[in-house]
Amino acid sequence: MDDKITLNRRSFLTGAAATGALAAAGALFGCAPTQNASNDAASAEQSAQGTVDGYSSVIDWLGPKPEIDEADIVQTVDTEILVLGGGNAGIQCALAAAEGGAKVDVVEKATEDARKVKGEDIGHCNSKFLIDQGYGPYDVGEIVEEFCIRCGGRVRPEILRKYVANSGEAVDHMMDLVQWPDDRIKLCATTIEPDVSPCDPSQVICQVPGIALDGYTDWPMKRGGYRSWPGTAMFMGTIRHDIDEENGNGVGAFSRLDEVQQFSILKGQELGATWHFNETATVLVQDEQGAVTGAITEGPDGYVKYNASKAVVLATGDYSQNADMLWGLQDELVEWAMRAGKTKEDLVGMSPNMGEGIKMACWAGGFVEASPRATNQNGSGANGPWGVCPMLWLNANGDRFMNEASVQQNFPEIIRQPKGLIAAITDANWAESVKNGAPDHGSPNFGRVEYFTELQEDMEKVELDNPEGTECRTMCIAERTHKVVYGSETLEGLLGILGYEGEALENALASIERYNELCHAGIDSDFGKDAECMIPVETPPFYASTAQNQRWLNVGLGTMGGLETDDDMNVTDKDGNPIPGLYAIGRCLGGTFGFSNPNPWAGKNIGSAVTLGRVCGKLLTGQDIQ
Repeated sequence: MDDKITLNRRSFLTGAAATGALAAAGALFGCAPTQNASNDAASAEQSAQGTVDGYSSVIDWLGPKPEIDEADIVQTVDTEILVLGGGNAGIQCALAAAEGGAKVDVVEKATEDARKVKGEDIGHCNSKFLIDQGYGPYDVGEIVEEFCIRCGGRVRPEILRKYVANSGEAVDHMMDLVQWPDDRIKLCATTIEPDVSPCDPSQVICQVPGIALDGYTDWPMKRGGYRSWPGTAMFMGTIRHDIDEENGNGVGAFSRLDEVQQFSILKGQELGATWHFNETATVLVQDEQGAVTGAITEGPDGYVKYNASKAVVLATGDYSQNADMLWGLQDELVEWAMRAGKTKEDLVGMSPNMGEGIKMACWAGGFVEASPRATNQNGSGANGPWGVCPMLWLNANGDRFMNEASVQQNFPEIIRQPKGLIAAITDANWAESVKNGAPDHGSPNFGRVEYFTELQEDMEKVELDNPEGTECRTMCIAERTHKVVYGSETLEGLLGILGYEGEALENALASIERYNELCHAGIDSDFGKDAECMIPVETPPFYASTAQNQRWLNVGLGTMGGLETDDDMNVTDKDGNPIPGLYAIGRCLGGTFGFSNPNPWAGKNIGSAVTLGRVCGKLLTGQDIQ
């Protein structure tokens, strides 16, 4: 977003706060039209407190609806389907709609040179890509059930069914478009073998657990009470054997997913889809009945009005960079942050998005799904270089506190522990715990066996009784970051290095003794960890990796709580009625994450964006879906 647009957007918020002109008349600025005098009074009372109608927040994260004078519009564009946002979801929606014969226009706020999709993992099932490797086909209904369980039932099951059932076709279609090489494709900065296709087996792999390499086929794998499947296409590029100092270690830093997505952009353009870069979505256009008929964007030359005869699709992403929206909508993280003395700016995450599309929908009568709202922050565990695997975890008091095999419960159970140390404790048999991890998000990744081989090499070099520890390469994601591992010939020596002393040291030793007793008994009668994961800590040398539980977290990679819609992704009003002409996909779409991100496979974020973007484009043009 350029500086001019950023200043304009802030002026809407600060202007409202300075004048007190919030949503006193809900029909003008509120998140839904005011229905009667009683609601008028309620809205006025809420506005006086600085809240947005329909939300419990005490901060006005929405602000007034922008009013654009027709005289300020420098261009008008007529289209059938307008897609606002050219990320993973918008690309696939535009392509599908163009394949369905519609006139499609895509508005993207980045310049054409700067446009690049983020991430690397596409979570899905039953694709040719997976089945050819022996992973699937799997039962759609069972996977949908697991998604609903992990989301606590706070989802729309039919939207999740559309995602799971259509995900294989979406991924195969996307990959089939890749014909390498192609001089039109802008290579990712980290591509070091440009002659090799991003869809070559050396560049894209499926994340699997270690026991899969030993012949395990009894899917789904159940760990910590939850089921998981191998279902991730990871566009990781050429393996890095060390840290890439030039390009850093950000999420997806080595990914070649954008090269793959460029083929979908080009195919859509060949079918007539028109892309408009360097324009920021500003406000929706509605007729007298409230139907959405278009949108107004702001570009370098002024405002552009788009008339969309069929639909406007919101694909502008989350609101990770909008501190006001975070403080107003992320209730759970806000309360933890407040208790830790943090401000709203501390919640800002990694995604660059400001929530434009979500705010536009609210001004048009839509609603963000009710709290709790999920984020892409999974926890602060002592995962070390191993990833999230079922090793023994101790808190700052030296107590074991959870079923360590339950990735789903990582964040909520750790953050409730005393502030301070979280330690993963293991021994010479550390590899057995790593192999038994499930293929959840952030877990050990045996899709590239080199990662495990290199970790074994690094673990052999861990210097025992060195208080500084030894850096080892991670094996859970593409980025070859280093994590520190501590080692000692004795448990007392290891715990001392970690900082345990006095009562905490006694507790830690007692916790390990108790854990070993449970391991030998073959049943975790304390927390119910799977028998396969009950590996005793008793064979020297002993190892540990640590993290600090600060009792608060920011939103991490992004926010997941989007807009309320019906089962076809049509945005709805406060009564659940569809707003004609308005649709949401990607992270503008709610009903898919509940209150957390851990899922039965890595890559649900991008996987659902790609798949449901394609499904939405098909539905809008009358094409068949599963």
